[in-house]
Amino acid sequence: MIIDAHVHYEPEILPPARMIACMDKHGIDKAALIAAANEPFYLSGSRLENNLGKLMRNCLYRVNPLGQSLYEILLDRKGNNIVLLGKKYALYTRPDNAPVAQVVRENPDRFMGWIFINPAAEEDPVAEVERWSAHPGMVGVKAVPFWHMYPLSELDGVAAWCREHGYPMLLHIGCRGGSGDFRRLPEMYPGLKIIYAHAGIPYFRKLWSYIKDKEGVYVDLSGPGYLDKKFIGEAVAFLGAGKCLYGTDGPYGEQDPGEDFDYGVRKGWIEALPLSDGELERIFSGNFEGILEG
Repeated sequence: MIIDAHVHYEPEILPPARMIACMDKHGIDKAALIAAANEPFYLSGSRLENNLGKLMRNCLYRVNPLGQSLYEILLDRKGNNIVLLGKKYALYTRPDNAPVAQVVRENPDRFMGWIFINPAAEEDPVAEVERWSAHPGMVGVKAVPFWHMYPLSELDGVAAWCREHGYPMLLHIGCRGGSGDFRRLPEMYPGLKIIYAHAGIPYFRKLWSYIKDKEGVYVDLSGPGYLDKKFIGEAVAFLGAGKCLYGTDGPYGEQDPGEDFDYGVRKGWIEALPLSDGELERIFSGNFEGILEG
């Protein structure tokens, strides 16, 4: 069993039928979908983008807070837009969970869904979670303090609800204004299951050291630009297979409009690591299944 724990539902880039075909091609059994956070975009995979991404990752890994400054420059928010390496895309302040719930309902054997919330824009984010949790196949809560620019304290009510109901939280944290306080929710809500997206960017080793021996806290290995083969290896070597989840951040990849997303690249990076079959099984599905089972 292979489960992609971090996929954005972007039917303009990859409609459901093509998504399933891409999954079948590379042996992906299920995917956990997230409502779109922004206007669709493609990564060109140019030499400039690759070099800037490598510089950012290395600085985040070895030279913080310089790395955090570079992270904010290359991946910035301006008003109601996000700016990726100088290119501007509209940011959706109120992610729409309805399309995800619908495609999960129509394809229950292939998809599950994250409930995407933004407490900075919603009057009652707990009510939003309760509303969508009633839909079959919705399995947890996704939040992006990084792009939506709010402190982790804004998630307190949702975190309490998730702990009570056995829901995990998938978090993409930031640097500014309390959006990177990765200690807050694990310490205030022990027993809450948390997955830090993109291997815990923008903290990497600092976050890894904190969660290494903390029960119920994980990272996923998703994100073109955020991670490459080397950094996935670093995360798994530091944390161990029991703390890492397979994820792609698809369909954002180095493909042109109209091309299919390649699930095989990141999967191949993980399969190439010096891991046992049991360790690979934990990364590809076992850890996530354990999280969902409570």
